[in-house]
Amino acid sequence: MRILILEDNLTLANGLKSALEQAGYAVDLLHDGQQGANLLKFQVYDLLLLDLGLPSIDGIDLLRQLRRANNALPVLIISARDQLDHRIEGLDVGADDYICKPFELDEVVARTRALLRRSTQKAEPVIQHGRLEFATVNRQLTVDGNDIELHRRELSVLEYILTHPGRVISKEQIAEHISSFDDDINPVAIETYISRLRKKLGEDLNLKTVRGLGYLLELNND
Repeated sequence: MRILILEDNLTLANGLKSALEQAGYAVDLLHDGQQGANLLKFQVYDLLLLDLGLPSIDGIDLLRQLRRANNALPVLIISARDQLDHRIEGLDVGADDYICKPFELDEVVARTRALLRRSTQKAEPVIQHGRLEFATVNRQLTVDGNDIELHRRELSVLEYILTHPGRVISKEQIAEHISSFDDDINPVAIETYISRLRKKLGEDLNLKTVRGLGYLLELNND
């Protein structure tokens, strides 16, 4: 999953980025509202962490732009504006959640997981596919209750696949959603990760290659 942070406090922004990366997410970071607005016109993200007091464009105005453009990107506001009317305005304009500064990084990570589960229609913290179970909180994979060790990148690829069952997804889509500006992944590398996952998980990962288009995780029949 790929997350964009728009926060002009450098110390806080770097702390958020580090915490979310440790939780397994690909994270991009900008400190200017206009730069964020421009980026969001062409780059796809799974979640936006949005400060309101940004240079160039206020966070509320940026959020209004997103919603007027029918962009349904989940948005978590992180702001020092802690008055009730501020929180109500943020939610009414289109934020999915609102957390006031100061906050604990662990709470932001937990709210991030909750919003991402909601956006992928996976309300439970565990994604199940046949004998596979992927715990989104501790990013642990099990098969019939037995732990399966995967590389961090393999986990990210698998998580994206598991959250898009029954849909054809391209190598480019996977690469885009699991990499950040600082850690760009070539779509060709996705083939390697897919190959490793197939070897480690065998028939439990009923992932089909759709020639010229990408991959399809077939839906469970049970």
